Amino acid sequence: MPYTAPTFAAAKTALASRLNDPGKVRWIDAELGAYVREALRTWNAWTSHFRDQGSFVTTMNQAFYDLPTVIPTQRGYTVTNWELIADLQYALLEPAAAGGTWTGTDQFTLAQLSGAVQGVRDQFLRETGAVLSRTETVYAAPPASGRIALDEAVSVVRRAAWRPTASQLLQPLLRTDEWAATHFKPAWPQSTEAPMAYSVSATPPLTLQVIPPPAGEGTLDLVSINQGATIDPLVSSLLGIPDDWAWVIKYGALAELLQHDGLALDPQRGAYCEARYAQGVESARAAAVVLDGRINDVTCQIGSLADADSYSPLWQLLGGVPNSLLLAGQNLLASWPPPGGTGGPWTITLDVVSNAPVPSADGDILQIGQDVYDTILDLAQHTALLKEGPGQLDMATALLDRVTLAAGVELKIQQASQPSRGPLMGQQAQDRRAVQEQLAPIGQSVEG
Repeated sequence: MPYTAPTFAAAKTALASRLNDPGKVRWIDAELGAYVREALRTWNAWTSHFRDQGSFVTTMNQAFYDLPTVIPTQRGYTVTNWELIADLQYALLEPAAAGGTWTGTDQFTLAQLSGAVQGVRDQFLRETGAVLSRTETVYAAPPASGRIALDEAVSVVRRAAWRPTASQLLQPLLRTDEWAATHFKPAWPQSTEAPMAYSVSATPPLTLQVIPPPAGEGTLDLVSINQGATIDPLVSSLLGIPDDWAWVIKYGALAELLQHDGLALDPQRGAYCEARYAQGVESARAAAVVLDGRINDVTCQIGSLADADSYSPLWQLLGGVPNSLLLAGQNLLASWPPPGGTGGPWTITLDVVSNAPVPSADGDILQIGQDVYDTILDLAQHTALLKEGPGQLDMATALLDRVTLAAGVELKIQQASQPSRGPLMGQQAQDRRAVQEQLAPIGQSVEG
């Protein structure tokens, strides 16, 4: 049963009282609401507090599914650039103007805020691998060298497969480099064998080396980390990241804006925002999404796309009765084998960490218990004091410490009630472990 209290209006009033601004003068009502929503999303990002079940029906011969598309209620992307711009304006003591307009001071411009959001959003995507894109591109005349040009949106290649048009036999390509290929098979550039591997080690940017080079027309099946769509400050558009991590983009953008030379320079708050961004990226990289799955109400195992390619390279070729699910990133799920033959359709049911249910109307109920309510207000109050300057923010550190302590207690309680918490929450990490070298922080070894 859903909770019956508190209302969104009550939460905003309580937050205004904590800030000694019951008239909502220094912190207006819409601003208070933004802090409550951010607190709910941050709490969920830290604790996986909100969990839900969603289902979708498979499509014949379609292996891959995008979770925000097939279960939008639980995992849809809804946060827009305008919503985040408003949050930045609150933090920078600029009036939150209507979307696509600027009525603030000369310290910042709307273009600066939008540019910071886009840059940090793309950096977040690259650093976390949370959102993966799958594309199929036909190359009618691949170069004899085997060096294939990629779309300019591709940032990191996570998985590649090649399907010759003549045979339609899709072959996942092993990730390697030219040194290994040359020492294993010195004549690989002249080989007429089917492609077996790929490299991005010695190639120019936006180029993928197929090893050996393909003999003729074919399709490159690519899973990659891509840059997000260009953000037009005059148009409302989705950020394209999981809702519960939108606050990470906010702090990353603030870190950039507050460390510019000039009147906007605020190194103390800039350093604070940089630390919040770094902590958010690290949490997002380890976040779980899919906890359990069933196919036509029959339990199934959940593996990783990388493991399937390693142990059963032709898994994607032949359709049949789905019996396993594969994960990649926080958004891609694949059916192994792809739905095909007779016996369908098949319904896939997933237990997932869902988006935090955030309120919008005053009468909406915050779906949290009283034991968590005070923690949400602590975090919202701490966030509200960011705009008051380094002194107030330092004094508010105790509030953030209380929230992190409460989050730790929540996780310990979950661990105590989940005997197999490690593998349960770690299912999402299987694919990341297979490509951890690509995601290792700069200057840190995989082992580190």
